[in-house]
Amino acid sequence: VLVGAAVLSVGLLGVAAMFPTGYTNITEAGKMTMALTAGRQILEDISALPFDNINSLNNFDTLNPGSLPPGEPERTIARRWRYALAGEGDGFTFTATEKAQWSTLSTGQGVTLNGRGQVGVAALSATLTQVTVTITYSGRPARVQLVTNITRL
Repeated sequence: VLVGAAVLSVGLLGVAAMFPTGYTNITEAGKMTMALTAGRQILEDISALPFDNINSLNNFDTLNPGSLPPGEPERTIARRWRYALAGEGDGFTFTATEKAQWSTLSTGQGVTLNGRGQVGVAALSATLTQVTVTITYSGRPARVQLVTNITRL
């Protein structure tokens, strides 16, 4: 009985040691999912814009309010991305109306990605544009990059 109890306790200690690693991996996977979802949403928003307006989002950075596009609706869309990724701060402030309208962009549990989004736009031809969206965040792998081509119809 004593030998059996010793073997069982060693086995249980091994299983218990896996829980912190599992928790860390699940947390990191959740952050990556949030980053991928944000990147896909940004690409969907860009795809919905008129083709000639896409270039105004080139070099937009959610940490730099000076990189906001000058015209609408691109400016509002870019502000919404900033709010979804990191909330207020770094020179970005939001009205109560914007916060209420965009409240569905959060998890509703006070969890934020605290991420950074960057958009790069490259004209490949007069009718083809390549858009690169990079989302960086704390954690592993710490960066998600999505690239797509958008064509003028």
